[in-house]
Amino acid sequence: MTTPTPPVRDFAPVNGARLHYELQGDGFPVVLLHGGLLDMRLWNEQVGPLARHFTTLRYDLRGFGSSDAPEGQPYAPYEDLRALLDYFSMDRVHVVGLSLGGRVALDFALAWPERVSCLVLVAPGIQGAPPAPEENVWLTDLLDSERGTDARAVAEAWLESDYLASAMARPSLAPVVRQWTLDNRGSLASAHLARFLSPPAYTQLEHLLAPTLVMVGDRDNPVMLRNAEVLARRVPALTRVTLPGVGHLPNLERPDDFNRVLLDFLIAQVSTRPPTAHVP
Repeated sequence: MTTPTPPVRDFAPVNGARLHYELQGDGFPVVLLHGGLLDMRLWNEQVGPLARHFTTLRYDLRGFGSSDAPEGQPYAPYEDLRALLDYFSMDRVHVVGLSLGGRVALDFALAWPERVSCLVLVAPGIQGAPPAPEENVWLTDLLDSERGTDARAVAEAWLESDYLASAMARPSLAPVVRQWTLDNRGSLASAHLARFLSPPAYTQLEHLLAPTLVMVGDRDNPVMLRNAEVLARRVPALTRVTLPGVGHLPNLERPDDFNRVLLDFLIAQVSTRPPTAHVP
């Protein structure tokens, strides 16, 4: 274990957009993908511990945080990830994604399996999964009203949903999650421009051969728990961990326990290629 190097924050030109990133640490590379209505600050509690062992890359997905917005043009988040890794000459990485970030991670791992050493999916979405009423019940009433196009109203409804009930019940965490969510409400305007893998990931899960860890909280939305069950049935090399007493943001709600599970899994993976990374 080494002392983490100071973080480097900058913007990378990726597929016609500038993506805001932070690079820290030394060793085999790990990339962190945040969830919807969030940005790379989601991983504040993880980057320090990870950077003692790994080169740790986190970034704001296009349209989130300080990264450029799509500006009316369709884009593929998993293709952005590949271009960003190319920018840093990272040929093979550990990929960690939460919620929307898990959906992007799955697409990337299926599109370019040779570039994924292992995969960590936290409360993941799965593109192409059969729709379930309980998944979007928090949004249904809002969309049927005049406030359905109000980004702040949608963000507030998300904050009041069962996904975030556990996090928002924590006095020290609730104002942070609320601020990050409202900061990223502008991402809703271009969400329809994101393109995902075709055929969708749900139809290809058996082809996911990288060692995979899926983590969920037992207080998350039922669809997230079901996604974990689907992955456990269909992904060949999968480890499933359910953290008690937490919801959709287990890395924030129980960071010490989350970090222990994450680090144990990542450190156990044996890389078959030497890591290469540099800051251009």
